[in-house]
Amino acid sequence: MEFAIVCIGMIVVLGVIAAIANRFDKGKATIEKPHDCASCSAVADGSCKIGCLIEEKKREKGNKN
Repeated sequence: MEFAIVCIGMIVVLGVIAAIANRFDKGKATIEKPHDCASCSAVADGSCKIGCLIEEKKREKGNKN
């Protein structure tokens, strides 16, 4: 029984610490995606290829209208 009380108490303490840390966090919460495919951080291993193709198709569709 004491073990369960200690575990519950530790979870509560961790929650309080997380709430305090969240309150004083000044980090940027938004994720900024690159504006062009050349600035993609994974361009070397080809991970950006699909995203770049989708972006290119959107631009082509916008130019036709």
